[in-house]
Amino acid sequence: MLRLVAITSFIVLALSAPAAAATTVRCTGDPSTAQRLDITVAGEAAWGRYALPKAAPRGLVVYFHGYGHTADDWADHLRRAAAEEGVIAVAMNYRGQAGTRGWQVSEGAADSIAAAQLFDRTCRPPTIVAYGVSMGGNASGLAVASRAVRANGAPLFDQWFDIEGAVNVIEIYTAARGLAATGNTFAAAAVADMEREMGGTLEERPEAYTTRTVVRRAEDIKASGVMGVTIVHGVDDGLVPYSQSREMQTRLRALGIPTDMFTVGTRGPGSEAGTTLTGSLVPGFDSPLAGHADETSTTHLVGKTGFERLSAYLRTREVPQCRDFVVDGTTGTMTQVAGAGC
Repeated sequence: MLRLVAITSFIVLALSAPAAAATTVRCTGDPSTAQRLDITVAGEAAWGRYALPKAAPRGLVVYFHGYGHTADDWADHLRRAAAEEGVIAVAMNYRGQAGTRGWQVSEGAADSIAAAQLFDRTCRPPTIVAYGVSMGGNASGLAVASRAVRANGAPLFDQWFDIEGAVNVIEIYTAARGLAATGNTFAAAAVADMEREMGGTLEERPEAYTTRTVVRRAEDIKASGVMGVTIVHGVDDGLVPYSQSREMQTRLRALGIPTDMFTVGTRGPGSEAGTTLTGSLVPGFDSPLAGHADETSTTHLVGKTGFERLSAYLRTREVPQCRDFVVDGTTGTMTQVAGAGC
């Protein structure tokens, strides 16, 4: 236990440490341009992309990309957020990632914190949001759990958006290892990348996996001062089990963190299925349910719902109130099914 506490404390300190910025940033500009951001984190070069609003920023949104993706994949989302939501939008490309390969969630958290703190010092945005998708749910959860702060000492992140997030990396690793044993090359690559990040297998480095498992860091998320969490997940997700979001919701609410949960059921005619659990069990099956969204998509109902909830917060400051919703693509409805305040 003492060893685990020491490792957790080290990670918190490492992620909270300010970084020296090599790029001079502005606070307003041309939203149609996703500029390159170059900074130094822990003595190493880190880079990302960012877009600026035309007028004084309504806030800062820090996006965390998922497995198999890079910051460049978020360029269109950054431009759209800057133009339509009036925010500074930034996405970092985690240090140590080799092309699209890498489960560099600790580095992703630290790099994104450094970028957020840079824009905070320069622009003083009225709100700062962490928005993570898939593996980005792992990285963004660690960033929030780090208890990082703004220049004035206030909590760095006001809200956390966890979209189909891999918040239980121990479960993800165990499942991927089982699938890799069948010859699945995608799963084998994911296992190798997680082991590289953790410094070994789960049996060899249990503390490393535990400290990077977000559902086990709920107390740190509470201590961070984050004011609310929004979770969106499809019931037929074939990459990150839907149950992980339910587990995260339960842990957060138990600690008194206002958390809204949006369960996406049928995808409807306007949305692709994505990667579905039923499709993996029955090859060729075209599921009517929403699976795991490709994070570059603007039409998948899970991703679309996440962006809509972000917009609701940025435009009207609609905040989580411990509610549960079902999003149905067939009927085009979003129905509250439980919860009426925390």
